[in-house]
Order: sequence, then structure tokens, then C-alpha cells
Amino acid sequence: MERLGRLAPGVKVSMAVEMTEAMVSVCMEGMRAQNPNMTEEELMERLRERLEWAKRSQRRDGRVR
Repeated sequence: MERLGRLAPGVKVSMAVEMTEAMVSVCMEGMRAQNPNMTEEELMERLRERLEWAKRSQRRDGRVR
């Protein structure tokens, strides 16, 4: 963790973006495997719903302001 604190802000942002993209990709692939007949548009809508649910859940639990 200490090493992360030493990184330049731009590097931290890049790492966060890469991790977010990886999470979205894994989530989409999982949904696609469970719902092979869903269109790309339906998958994106389902992803948005999941992300909003997670955000609301974290707010409710006091983890996100």
C-alpha cells in the first residue's frame, strides 16, 4: 500500500480506469454466459442496473459518500 501512495496522481487514475474496465469486462462476460440470447444493448442496461444497485448499497452501508 505504501508504494501506491508514492505514485503520481495520473498513474493512480490510469490504474483505476484499467481496473474499472477489467471489472466491467468480467461482469459483462458473466452476464453474457448466463444470458446468451441477450443483445448488447440489454447487457449494457443490465450492467448499468447492477452498478447503480452497488452504488446505492454502498451508500446505504456508509461506504461511499
